[in-house]
Amino acid sequence: MINNTNTDYADYTLGAGAGYLSYKGATKLGAKIRKPYAQTVMNNMRSFSAIPLNRDALKKATYDGYVQSGLKAKKVYLHNVTSDNVEQMEKLIKKKSFIIGKNSKLFQKLNKIKRNPNTRPLNPKEQEELAQKLSQYLKNKEYKKAWQEFKNACKGKPISTSGTPDKIIKSDKAQKLSTKLKVVAKGENAFYSPITKDIMINTDKLGGASFHEMGHALNATGSKAIKALAIGRHITRLFVPLILAVGLLKPKKKDGQESNGIIDKTTTFIKNNAGKLAFAALIPTLAEEGLASIRGGQIAKKVLDPKLLKQVNKHNFFAWTTYLAGALVTSGSVALAVKIRDAIAEKK
Repeated sequence: MINNTNTDYADYTLGAGAGYLSYKGATKLGAKIRKPYAQTVMNNMRSFSAIPLNRDALKKATYDGYVQSGLKAKKVYLHNVTSDNVEQMEKLIKKKSFIIGKNSKLFQKLNKIKRNPNTRPLNPKEQEELAQKLSQYLKNKEYKKAWQEFKNACKGKPISTSGTPDKIIKSDKAQKLSTKLKVVAKGENAFYSPITKDIMINTDKLGGASFHEMGHALNATGSKAIKALAIGRHITRLFVPLILAVGLLKPKKKDGQESNGIIDKTTTFIKNNAGKLAFAALIPTLAEEGLASIRGGQIAKKVLDPKLLKQVNKHNFFAWTTYLAGALVTSGSVALAVKIRDAIAEKK
């Protein structure tokens, strides 16, 4: 990927190192500038949601909108997370993450049974019986019984079933979830979990944000194109560090020097447009967040009076601008890092 012609060791050390440090410094500075703005946006939403008349109207409208939007029929669950039930909510979402969906631990174990004949502990009849029992338990939301049924069926068989959902899920990801739920309980944030199909929000303290989260739920359960956008935002953002790496490690072409081959042309293009490409990688995030607010606004329009609706939409717009600010800071930092790298390398 990297052409070493007409370049020396300093090209990859001093220049690239200084570029990377400038990127880290610029992003940290940008975050310090952006954080007070984001906090102000959140505080305004909380203040608006906490006014007694607004709070009561938003709570009722949230549930009405949840039902009318079709999310309840799609088995998306809306939870009011408070300091009194935050631990219960944490246990619920951990167990659901363990058992539900193609990313669940239970699915991986069952899939392993079907996929690998050498470690298949159940014959086809036993598998069918287990599948029927699990389906019934999951339908009734009896997650603990489903896990126990799976363990009992595979007991003594050549496949690991050790541990419990709580023990197996004790990880950095689970710890982040715990911290996230505590923030939600304080009314400082809200989120939608696409794996478990749960909307987590404190409707007493941050009811105005509920419609935006319902918009995320609609995106995640909508058409294939919108689902792809909801998933793709988490993938495309991973290109940012790759773009930065190419920008810092790729030598700058001298005047009149042409690119040779598809790899050289591609990496040169990435380097020359690093800032723009980094911003482009974040466009799906901006698009999905914006679409969540638009769809949430459509739900709110049916259940809120015009005055409250205007306030909700205004707060959601300003919340979206915090994502825009983040994308501008990140892409600007990438572009700056590449320029600094090239300026130092050229002096050498």
